[in-house]
Amino acid sequence: MKHEFLAYLNPVDTANYTSSLQDKKRMGGNIAIFSKSGKFPSISGADIVIIGVPKDRGNNTEDRKTESPDIIRRHFYSLYCHTPQLKIVDIGNIKTGNSITDTYVALKETVRYFVSNKILVLVIGGSNNMAYANHLAYEKLNHLVNIACIDSKIALAEQDSYLRKIISYNPNYLFNLTNIGYQSYLNDSEAIKVMDSMFFESYRLGIARSKMEEMEPSIRNADIVSFDISAVRHSDAPGKADSSPNGFTGDEFCLLARYAGSSDKTSSIGFYEYDPAADDNEITAKLIAQALWYVIDGYINRLPESPQKNPERFVKYNVASSLFENGLVFYKSKLTNRWWMEVECPEHLRERYVNSYMVSCSYGDYLAAGNNEIPERWMQVYKKLM
Repeated sequence: MKHEFLAYLNPVDTANYTSSLQDKKRMGGNIAIFSKSGKFPSISGADIVIIGVPKDRGNNTEDRKTESPDIIRRHFYSLYCHTPQLKIVDIGNIKTGNSITDTYVALKETVRYFVSNKILVLVIGGSNNMAYANHLAYEKLNHLVNIACIDSKIALAEQDSYLRKIISYNPNYLFNLTNIGYQSYLNDSEAIKVMDSMFFESYRLGIARSKMEEMEPSIRNADIVSFDISAVRHSDAPGKADSSPNGFTGDEFCLLARYAGSSDKTSSIGFYEYDPAADDNEITAKLIAQALWYVIDGYINRLPESPQKNPERFVKYNVASSLFENGLVFYKSKLTNRWWMEVECPEHLRERYVNSYMVSCSYGDYLAAGNNEIPERWMQVYKKLM
């Protein structure tokens, strides 16, 4: 079967991966690869696909081709595989077009195909502008999307920033945007105010690190998760143009990646802004490779959980509130102990917001409601629905 997205792809040069590919105990030995030495692998029954983006800059700086996806691959393929039952396909690298727009189109169309076929997409390499292209893949899927960005900056100040383009895109199908790990001294206060004014979520680095478990619901609620390597401190990830002494540790970064992998709502995940030229001993490439491993570790433990689709798998809690006549409704999974809450939504809007008014939350949100407080997550969604 001929796939249209094949026109956008270059095969992987596997010459440097020979030992990993021949070892069935390693990731490389358990991945079907579109390589120069073979034909395009079957994607029938695939669980996960990997796409590389060798172009590393967006509109503000000169585009250039790098080997970042292949360096990440080399370290990822060498890791031990604990999930041989999964079908993972590496479909190669997006071809470098004449302009960044060409790259956007290629990535958009490729991601769209796999997301629409319910195959998790992992994007490696490229600038965070590729998150914008990733978002474009959802335009024709006829539902609103949520995006979670793990990033040290809330990229709204620059006219051509990826977040600004996503928010201003018309037609707009973005419902919620979450930034996790922003560092206040790296951000214009106006960007933070814009996030608040649009009822989006934003978590400072200190808050996120002290309450990592509270980040899980925000990631679980996302269709798209974008990891900017600048969110990690320099000592754990030196390979980036925009380096900072502060940030997440490597293990915290991997925990966030596992959260993304374990969410059955998340359908595409990207790792961006890796700069091989600045990477001492390829430490950053190794970290991204390990984060990919944790995505897959989370994926193998995914469970289809929805209070709407599988109410028998949940315990329903009605919490009285003096602020709302009908109180607040929470659901706790009998399988995973994870929490959701139902946000009041007018009946005539329920079809449009079917994926939005049932919100992932935490036990802390349930406790807050029990203390007659309105959880911040609940209020942000409520204001958007109203």
